[in-house]
Amino acid sequence: MTSRFNARALGSAHSASLYKSVSLPAMIAACMGLALPGAGIAQDQDVADVIVVTAPLDRSRLESLQGVDVMRRDDIVEHLNGGLGDTLDSQPGVSTTFFGAGASRPVIRGLGGDRVRVLQNGIGAIDASTASPDHAVTADGLDAERIEILRGSAALAYGGNAIGGVINVIDQSIPTRAVDGMTFNGLAAYSTVDNGTQGAANIAMGAGDLNFRVSAAARETDSYDTPDGEAPNSWTDFHAYSSGASLVRDWGFAGLAVKHTQDNYGLYPEAAGEPGGHIELEQTRIEARGDVRVDLGIFDRLDFAAQQSDYEHTEFEGSGEAGTRFISEGWEGRVEAHHGAGRLEGAIGLQYSDVDFRAEGGEAFITPTNTRDTGVFAVERWDSGVWGLEGGARIERREIDNLGGGARTFDSLSLSGGAFYRPTENWFLGFNLAHTERAPTQIELFADGPHLATDNYEIGDPGLDQETALSFEASARYDSGPFRFEVNLFRIAFDNYIALVETGGVWWSDEDAGTSGFAASESDPSIPVDAGSIAVVNFVQRDATFTGGEISVRSELFEAGGFIFSGEAALDLVQAEFDGGAHPPRIPPRTATLALEGENERWTGRIELVDTASQTRVAAFETATPGYTFVNAGIAFRPFGRDGTLTLRIDGRNLTDELGRVHTSFLKEDLPLPGRNLRFTVMTSF
Repeated sequence: MTSRFNARALGSAHSASLYKSVSLPAMIAACMGLALPGAGIAQDQDVADVIVVTAPLDRSRLESLQGVDVMRRDDIVEHLNGGLGDTLDSQPGVSTTFFGAGASRPVIRGLGGDRVRVLQNGIGAIDASTASPDHAVTADGLDAERIEILRGSAALAYGGNAIGGVINVIDQSIPTRAVDGMTFNGLAAYSTVDNGTQGAANIAMGAGDLNFRVSAAARETDSYDTPDGEAPNSWTDFHAYSSGASLVRDWGFAGLAVKHTQDNYGLYPEAAGEPGGHIELEQTRIEARGDVRVDLGIFDRLDFAAQQSDYEHTEFEGSGEAGTRFISEGWEGRVEAHHGAGRLEGAIGLQYSDVDFRAEGGEAFITPTNTRDTGVFAVERWDSGVWGLEGGARIERREIDNLGGGARTFDSLSLSGGAFYRPTENWFLGFNLAHTERAPTQIELFADGPHLATDNYEIGDPGLDQETALSFEASARYDSGPFRFEVNLFRIAFDNYIALVETGGVWWSDEDAGTSGFAASESDPSIPVDAGSIAVVNFVQRDATFTGGEISVRSELFEAGGFIFSGEAALDLVQAEFDGGAHPPRIPPRTATLALEGENERWTGRIELVDTASQTRVAAFETATPGYTFVNAGIAFRPFGRDGTLTLRIDGRNLTDELGRVHTSFLKEDLPLPGRNLRFTVMTSF
């Protein structure tokens, strides 16, 4: 695609935020002051008892040594918003790359791309989303039963590219539970900001020990509205279909599923007044999973998964002409053997993946590459009842073979050790120290060409070393049902952190003459008059430090009119800097949330203020991003009660039509977030 060669400047200044006379610390303190343990009235939902299956050892959310969030189906539906990154943007410590309505990837604690592992049902989602911010993630929350978010290094179980965290999108494409007869779950929604429709449905059937499931999900939207007008060419058209079967018995389950995803979406126009291009994406994924009770010496459980994926997408010009084509084909498998006798529990595991990635066309900035990852790991946890220890190790090898660039092999070692203490009932204190090594990707090593989605000419470095991180995390949690409190503090010191930075030079292209080249600056007289230019960026390694945390508190406040009212406050922030000064690019700003919620047997209502601070700690080639405050609200009605078969929802987002720009987005200066939106949703199950 032709580049937006012209420089872009941030438009209008940020409009005045609501309630700006009240400082954020005061707002947080006010909510905490209300949230005293004695204020509890009734038992809240069993958040502390939720088992986190993505962690190396299954354990409750309350007792994890790293920050964990679990979004169940109702939470996912409430926050559905474009791609996966946008849907998760509301969670503590998580932000989005936001490349319009069609593409977004999660950023955890300021780390994104290959440092955050996105899984589907506990095993990798083989796509092209880490190669470019305009490439969508194939995992989507629309048909998910549950999404688990591990903030902080999960390298022991999932490899060095989980140095920032893990997102696990879990569905029931392979039934893991016995189905009694036939069940149906459905969702239908309409959103006003983009004239959008969403739908998802699945049918599960049981016949003795055999269980079957078929599902479909779809999302179609027009270009969305912003406070500055319509976002051009921001339409989406997403469809996913899956079918699976499993054998479920008293020894566990084992099954197979096939899922096909089609995702077409518009791209921001390359110049004002021009038609925008679009991406047409397809993936077919075959998955096998099982969790089986065994009697193999000390091991009593075997957990295994394997998947094979064929992924392809084509980028079309605004004229409709097919441009660059990206293909990612490969497979991944993992097996874990668990033991749990008395106070000691643990697991050992093996993981292997083999992926071929290539780009074809005039704008292919990476030549064909094969990447093979092999990892062996062990994790153990000893629990005395009052205190305990947890630790583990992982050895892995990454072999990268690039056509034209050569081959590199990296051997990595990751170690983790931590301790926890339960001073009284409902309290959990923990800390964890981890040494993690991440091998570079094929893009970081071998990229060489114009990457027009980011308006850059990217140059990799075949001589890059492994990225090493020493991370520390301390957590404190209290959960009595009516009152919940959590704080997680972290610090990550990177050696040889890999960053994409501008060199100061430009690459120019004269399409009419068919010539191109490099120049020292945009004003270089050697550049032809009719040529456009983009910045030259390269991958470099510098030591860096990331520091931050998340804090949240929730408490039942009072009861009135048959409703139980609860208050909630949350704050998350991360600050990053290179040793010796300067900042890494695209680090998300601080966010804070204040909310009030009321609930009875049939009704739930919530209103919240989400304040995103301005970001002024920027890289040398970035501009500052103004802050903004969104007012969101929602109401749900269950005509047949909590256990009924029908839920009607109305959710409002950005009700004051505030102008918001995402600092982590390459398009922040062109493309603001959607404006005022109402979404009407019907969910049913029987």
